[in-house]
Amino acid sequence: MPLLTVALPPGSVLADALRELGLREDEVDGEYGLIALDPDTGRFALRVHATAAARLAADTAATVFADPPVESVERESMGRDEPDR
Repeated sequence: MPLLTVALPPGSVLADALRELGLREDEVDGEYGLIALDPDTGRFALRVHATAAARLAADTAATVFADPPVESVERESMGRDEPDR
C-alpha cells in the first residue's frame, strides 16, 4: 500500500480524512490509521490502496510515497558465511 501525505484541517481524524479525500473505508489501511506528522499545520500520513493513491495524486495535493514491506533477511540469502564481529 502506498503511503500518502495530505493536508487536512488540524485535529482531523480518520473519518475526516475519508470524507475530505473522497475515500471509502475499504480503500485505506484502518490499522495504520491517520498519523499526524505536523499537527499544527494539518500535515498527515495515510496508507491507501494503489488505485486510491493514483486517483488522489491526480486530483488533490496528496504526495504519494512508496511503502515497501519490511521483511527479515536470512543470512544465507545475503551470502554471508562469517559471524558478525
